[in-house]
Amino acid sequence: MRKLKKGLVLTKYYLNSSDEILEHIIKNSNEVINLDECQINETFDLRVILTKLKKIPAFSDKISIKKDVNEFGYTVFYCILEIPFRCETTIFTKGAYFELVEFKDFVIFGGAVFESDYSFKKSIFHNSVNFSSVDFEAKELHLEIIPFYRTIFKSDVSFFNAYFHSLVNFRLATFYNGVDFGESEFSNIDLSGIEMKNDAKLINYETATFQLVNNRITGLYLKQYALKMNDSVNALKFKKMEMDAYRRYLISKLSTDETSGIALVKNKIDALLDLAILYLNKWSNSHGNNFLKGILFTLAMWFVFFSWFIITRDGIGKNFIWTDGQYLKEAVNYLWIFNGIEEIVKNNSVTWKNIIPYFLGKILITYGIYQTIAAFRKYNK
Repeated sequence: MRKLKKGLVLTKYYLNSSDEILEHIIKNSNEVINLDECQINETFDLRVILTKLKKIPAFSDKISIKKDVNEFGYTVFYCILEIPFRCETTIFTKGAYFELVEFKDFVIFGGAVFESDYSFKKSIFHNSVNFSSVDFEAKELHLEIIPFYRTIFKSDVSFFNAYFHSLVNFRLATFYNGVDFGESEFSNIDLSGIEMKNDAKLINYETATFQLVNNRITGLYLKQYALKMNDSVNALKFKKMEMDAYRRYLISKLSTDETSGIALVKNKIDALLDLAILYLNKWSNSHGNNFLKGILFTLAMWFVFFSWFIITRDGIGKNFIWTDGQYLKEAVNYLWIFNGIEEIVKNNSVTWKNIIPYFLGKILITYGIYQTIAAFRKYNK
């Protein structure tokens, strides 16, 4: 028995080689491939297992091999499994690969544990798939591993209460029915290019925990889906993730030289300007998620730029600006964006060195007030 974050995993069988795996499957039944409550201490490749099982008379009519051509023009072989496949509470201590398999019947992985690489790339599930309470423990997958790349789910699929410790990549996956993300935890997720057929739904997405999105496209997709569901609170949360992902992209863009000459300079300047706007949004209201940041930003701009303005106009006096009654009155007028213009011409001291902090401060105070109000949209619905 093994205690995990998601509960208890019971282990009855320890399989240390492909021969032991085959023996265990054959011994149980030829009507289902059952690896429930096993701990598999060998790299597991389902296509290899199915190819060997097909040579056994009891399984020969349950498994077939299909030849196909991939998007690069290479010939690939699919294994087609006609019977159910079960791996409930199974522990895979090494790589587990379920790629290029067509599952005709239901599949259960409920409570399973993947301690290393795992992949369902380009597999097709015709019936329901249960990944409930699965613990994908690997902290980091090998770069070539894209777990659900071009995977097709033609029926219901559940990741309810699943836990992903590393990037889970659904790039170009297709869902025909709903996919349940309820109460799952995603340390990083990529949904770029996914296709939702028949108006398939992201079920219970609002109860899932998304720590990070891998790219802006994923954040944008989740934001737009939440807006479609009239869920403004989560839409703002996903917008923040979208902008954070875009900021990471811009930072990486600044460190690479994809072009040269004038185009390179232009790209760097564009990236810097976008970064400046993103950081302003982050600091001023956390991309619409925190009105307290808006208030603090406004007060900080008021303090910094009024102080700068007074110092450039009057110099550094003996009294602290913010304890001097005369300056405090000016400060209140300055905070109210439509007041205080007369202070800039006081004593005929109009120069660029005090015009710049005066108007820049007014602009940023106005921006801070706007960002504070905008952040309250989170509570509209």
